[in-house]
Order: sequence, then structure tokens, then C-alpha cells
Amino acid sequence: MKKICFFHVLLFLFSGFVVSKAQSSVSQWNQWRGPNRDGHVDAQDWPERVSGDSFSLQWSHPLKESYSSPVLDDTLVYTTESVDDQTERALAYNRLSGELVWSTSWTGGMKVPFFARANGSWIRSTPLLYGDRLYVMGMQETLISLDAESGNILWKLSAPQILKTPDPKFGGVSSPLIAGEALYVQAGGGVIKVDIDTGKLIWSSGVSSDSMNSSPFSSPMLFDLYGQTQLVILERTRLCGVELESGKHLWTKEVPASRGMNILTPTQVGNRLLTATYGGKTHLFEPSISDSGAWSVKEQWQYKFQGYMSSPVVVEGYAYLHGRSGRMICMDLESGALKWTSSKSFGKYCSQVANGSKMLCLSNDGMLRLIEINPFKCVVLDQHRVSNEETWAHVAVSGRDVIIRSLNALSLHKWEDSETQRADRSRSTQNGSTAESLDS
Repeated sequence: MKKICFFHVLLFLFSGFVVSKAQSSVSQWNQWRGPNRDGHVDAQDWPERVSGDSFSLQWSHPLKESYSSPVLDDTLVYTTESVDDQTERALAYNRLSGELVWSTSWTGGMKVPFFARANGSWIRSTPLLYGDRLYVMGMQETLISLDAESGNILWKLSAPQILKTPDPKFGGVSSPLIAGEALYVQAGGGVIKVDIDTGKLIWSSGVSSDSMNSSPFSSPMLFDLYGQTQLVILERTRLCGVELESGKHLWTKEVPASRGMNILTPTQVGNRLLTATYGGKTHLFEPSISDSGAWSVKEQWQYKFQGYMSSPVVVEGYAYLHGRSGRMICMDLESGALKWTSSKSFGKYCSQVANGSKMLCLSNDGMLRLIEINPFKCVVLDQHRVSNEETWAHVAVSGRDVIIRSLNALSLHKWEDSETQRADRSRSTQNGSTAESLDS
């Protein structure tokens, strides 16, 4: 009897391990803005602080410049760097020890125009980790597929060469998306679909020969709108719905912005789409389809708040949006009403990650803030400077690991409960054990 019970215990423990392993794999930060590309993570027990003993540096490595967000799986953390204006590189580090596992370089750097040089000429696009492959787009809009374990290059595709479009003046910015067996990324002023195994171009849509407009700043999203799954992209001057199989534009909507500075990743709100522009306004659009199959787009509302480079997070009908002014705002998405504005600036850029009740915000000045998800007032629970360098790359969160790519370094921080929280939890556990003993 004891042997049978022991076997069942082992089976239960092993089954639990398998489920936990599978769940943790799903929750890894594998692409732009996280697992679902929306700045949300499935984590219900975030600590109450990001300072003191709650937030400890595990390892850090100096690197050349990059704006790419780090991506990671259970064992490795991946990042990029611009070695110089002719060479780019991808690197993989052991997640636990921080040891360099591999680095792979390719020809691909460039210099942006002098008037944009203040923002640097280094790599911008965030890689995509999919299965055993890592997909990277460099500044020259060259797509590279690498073996994620070894770093070996599997294929390359130069968008300007194959599309016959000019080199992008501001570099490749869009972060790739995979749906089915195809990769989608904005390049050449439009969007392309590529076979993930061979690197073969399947179709291109909306490409432009205008070198100044051949550098889309946004990243594609896959949305279901009125029962039809489609690619939604924000070009330099318009928002578009694109058919996956053919690349046909289902609908388009002009979005006014200063110098075509449409940068934010489109955000889905039911069947509606939220964006905010530099030099323009915040808009909520609703594409719809008629009985005859014709699409149209209606603007539900607009508000006089300018976005810039920070894509918002949406929680329970409210958008938390950082803008050109540096302030964070909260908006009611149904009415477009402003609920609150932060009293202080959150910097020129602020990446955001939410778990449903709290939000981590990393500003470009290296300040990490923990914010309460609250539609009635801005509540900063805690803050901590995590870098003395600029931190323009999107913060990555996986479990209790917080990975930060500053301009010249990659670091992994462990986010834990404070001593007070641990003591409270220990007392609660002890009390529960005592109660169980009394009941038995």
C-alpha cells in the first residue's frame, strides 16, 4: 500500500512539474511587448515594492547600443547591439548565471539623417523568439533567422533588395509578428509576409518608393474584428486592416500626425482600435463590415492628448497612456473622458507592463515605477532608479525576473517580496498550520 501511495505521489509531483513547466514556457517574454504583444503578463502576486531588498541585481553585462527589448525563454535571454555603423549583433546569455552562450554578427548598420541623429543610429526592432528560432530585423530592414540555441544564421532576407525600395532613412523599427507559418513585419513603407522556414517572400503590400516614408515606426498586430482575423498596421499616415492570405487592404483610415510620426502599436478595444499621435490627438476608431462585405471606419471619439513613442496598456475599459508631454493619463475608453493626469513627468518615453492590478513603468531616464491600476487617481506605490544610463528599450518581465536593456548594458533583476511581506506570509502560514493541527 505504501508503495502505491509513493508512486501516486511521484506521479502527482511529476505531473505538476510538467504543467508548471508548460505554463512557464507560455508566459515567457518572447516578443515585442510580451507574450500577447499588449504589455500584459499573467502574474497575480507582484510584490509591493521595487526598491530596497525587494529588487536585487542578479547580473549585468556591458554592451554596445541598442533600443531592442530583450526577449527570453526558460533558459536564455536574447538581446541585440549595434557594434558600429556597419555591423550588428545578436547575443544570448544564460538566464540564471548571466554567462554569454553565443553571439552572432552580420553586416547591417547604418546612419540615420543628421536631424534624427540625437536618437541614435543603433538597432531598434525587438527580436521574436518562436520555437527554436530567433528572428531579428536590423537597421537596413534585413531579416535574419537564427538557431536560438547555437546562434547559427539559417537565412537572411533584405527587404530593400527584394522589394526594390530605397534604404529606410530612419532604419528598420517594426518588430516582427508570427501567425501560422508566416512572419509579418512592416518594411519598405508597407508590410511583408515571409515564410518562417525558408525566408521566402510570400507577398508585400503598400510598399513605398519614397525614402522618407519607407520607414514605418509601428509594429503589426493580429486582431479579430467582427469575426474576421486580420493584420492591423499603422503606417506613417494611415491605419490599415490587411487580409492575411493575400495582403489586400480591407480598409484604411488616415491618421493625422506631425511628419508622419505614427509610432504607437495599435491597441484593440473590442472591435475598436486606439492610437495616439505625435503632433496630433488620441483616437478611437471602429472598423465595421456591411452585409455586402464592404468595410468602413468610423471615429468614435478623439481627445486632445498627443502620444509619442509609448504604446498604452488597457485594463477593464481604461487606457493608461504616456504622451509627448511626459505625463501619464488614464482615459475611459467608452466615452473618451479623461480620468486623471499624473502630476509629474514620467520622462520622454515609458514602457509599461501590467498584471491586472499593478503596472510597472520604466522611463527612459532609468526610473522604474510601480503604479496601482486605478481609474480614479494616479497612485505611485514605489519607485527605484535601476540604471544611470538611458533605458529606451521596453522592460521585460517573466515571473519574478525583470530584464532591463539600458543603452549600453543588459541586466537581470530578481523581484521579491520585502522582508516585511515575507514575515507576514510566514506568520500567516504558521497560523494556518496551527489551525489545521487543532482541527485534526
